Amino acid sequence: MSTPDPGLQPERTLLAWRRTALGLIANGVLLLASGHGTSDVRTGLGIVVLVLSLSCWAAVSAVYRRTGGAAIHALGHDRVLRIAAGLVLVVGLFDLYAVITR
Repeated sequence: MSTPDPGLQPERTLLAWRRTALGLIANGVLLLASGHGTSDVRTGLGIVVLVLSLSCWAAVSAVYRRTGGAAIHALGHDRVLRIAAGLVLVVGLFDLYAVITR
Protein backbone atom coordinates (compact mmCIF):
# COMPACT_ATOMS: atom_id res chain seq x y z
CA MET A 1 0.00 0.00 0.00
CA SER A 2 1.41 3.41 -0.91
CA THR A 3 1.41 6.48 1.28
CA PRO A 4 -1.00 9.26 0.37
CA ASP A 5 0.42 12.22 -1.53
CA PRO A 6 0.13 15.35 0.65
CA GLY A 7 -0.01 17.53 -2.45
CA LEU A 8 0.67 21.18 -1.83
CA GLN A 9 -0.59 21.23 1.76
CA PRO A 10 2.90 21.26 3.35
CA GLU A 11 3.95 24.15 1.10
CA ARG A 12 0.79 26.12 1.93
CA THR A 13 1.36 25.53 5.65
CA LEU A 14 4.95 26.74 5.37
CA LEU A 15 3.83 29.85 3.49
CA ALA A 16 1.15 30.61 6.08
CA TRP A 17 3.70 30.39 8.91
CA ARG A 18 6.10 32.59 6.96
CA ARG A 19 3.38 35.21 6.38
CA THR A 20 2.67 35.24 10.11
CA ALA A 21 6.37 35.64 10.91
CA LEU A 22 6.73 38.37 8.29
CA GLY A 23 3.84 40.31 9.81
CA LEU A 24 5.46 40.02 13.22
CA ILE A 25 8.80 41.15 11.80
CA ALA A 26 7.11 44.21 10.29
CA ASN A 27 5.58 45.02 13.67
CA GLY A 28 8.97 44.71 15.34
CA VAL A 29 10.54 47.07 12.82
CA LEU A 30 7.73 49.58 13.33
CA LEU A 31 8.14 49.38 17.11
CA LEU A 32 11.86 50.00 16.71
CA ALA A 33 11.23 52.95 14.41
CA SER A 34 8.63 54.46 16.73
CA GLY A 35 10.92 54.20 19.74
CA HIS A 36 14.08 55.44 18.05
CA GLY A 37 15.51 58.22 20.18
CA THR A 38 12.37 58.72 22.27
CA SER A 39 11.55 55.64 24.27
CA ASP A 40 13.79 52.85 25.49
CA VAL A 41 10.67 50.78 26.23
CA ARG A 42 9.47 50.79 22.61
CA THR A 43 12.96 50.06 21.34
CA GLY A 44 13.21 47.13 23.74
CA LEU A 45 9.79 45.85 22.74
CA GLY A 46 10.77 46.12 19.08
CA ILE A 47 13.91 44.08 19.68
CA VAL A 48 11.97 41.41 21.60
CA VAL A 49 9.37 41.16 18.83
CA LEU A 50 12.06 40.93 16.15
CA VAL A 51 13.92 38.18 17.98
CA LEU A 52 10.73 36.16 18.58
CA SER A 53 9.47 36.56 15.01
CA LEU A 54 12.83 35.69 13.45
CA SER A 55 12.96 32.64 15.74
CA CYS A 56 9.50 31.64 14.52
CA TRP A 57 10.65 32.00 10.89
CA ALA A 58 13.81 29.98 11.51
CA ALA A 59 12.02 27.21 13.41
CA VAL A 60 9.38 26.72 10.73
CA SER A 61 11.97 26.73 7.97
CA ALA A 62 14.14 24.22 9.87
CA VAL A 63 11.23 21.82 10.35
CA TYR A 64 10.35 22.05 6.67
CA ARG A 65 13.95 21.56 5.50
CA ARG A 66 14.65 18.73 7.93
CA THR A 67 11.57 16.72 7.04
CA GLY A 68 11.07 17.79 3.44
CA GLY A 69 7.57 18.91 4.37
CA ALA A 70 6.59 15.46 5.62
CA ALA A 71 6.17 16.54 9.26
CA ILE A 72 4.86 20.02 8.60
CA HIS A 73 1.55 18.86 10.12
CA ALA A 74 3.33 19.07 13.51
CA LEU A 75 3.18 22.85 13.12
CA GLY A 76 -0.61 22.58 13.27
CA HIS A 77 -0.49 20.98 16.71
CA ASP A 78 -2.68 22.72 19.32
CA ARG A 79 0.25 23.76 21.50
CA VAL A 80 2.12 25.35 18.58
CA LEU A 81 -0.98 27.21 17.46
CA ARG A 82 -1.62 28.50 20.99
CA ILE A 83 1.96 29.75 21.26
CA ALA A 84 1.65 31.52 17.90
CA ALA A 85 -1.69 33.06 18.88
CA GLY A 86 -0.18 34.21 22.17
CA LEU A 87 2.76 35.75 20.33
CA VAL A 88 0.43 37.62 17.98
CA LEU A 89 -1.61 38.83 20.97
CA VAL A 90 1.50 40.05 22.80
CA VAL A 91 2.73 41.88 19.71
CA GLY A 92 -0.71 43.49 19.36
CA LEU A 93 -0.51 44.67 22.96
CA PHE A 94 2.97 46.08 22.33
CA ASP A 95 1.61 47.91 19.29
CA LEU A 96 -1.29 49.27 21.32
CA TYR A 97 1.15 50.50 23.95
CA ALA A 98 3.23 52.23 21.25
CA VAL A 99 0.15 53.96 19.83
CA ILE A 100 -1.17 55.08 23.21
CA THR A 101 2.18 56.44 24.42
CA ARG A 102 2.95 58.29 21.19
